Amino acid sequence: MTEDLDFDVARIVIERIAKIAEAFAGPAGVGGMETAGSLISYLAENPRDIEPCLRFGVFESPADWHMHGRLSWHGKDGKVFWPAEVLRARQAKAAA
Repeated sequence: MTEDLDFDVARIVIERIAKIAEAFAGPAGVGGMETAGSLISYLAENPRDIEPCLRFGVFESPADWHMHGRLSWHGKDGKVFWPAEVLRARQAKAAA
């Protein structure tokens, strides 16, 4: 599985994601590691946004990009949330 990976490119991409996360997380008052994870989650679900995000940062993504990813996250209450479930609940609430 790793024979088709370009590890030099992977290193560059990971470094860029870390820089984007640091630049966003500090001013936002949130964790850089959590922000990097949110970026990976979002980009995995929205690969068309990889190029603009890596070029220009998260501000090229939707305002609620962190809610449109593939990976789950822990809420403030310690519960695990899944993006699809959160979006369905939000849509049901808006329709009510």
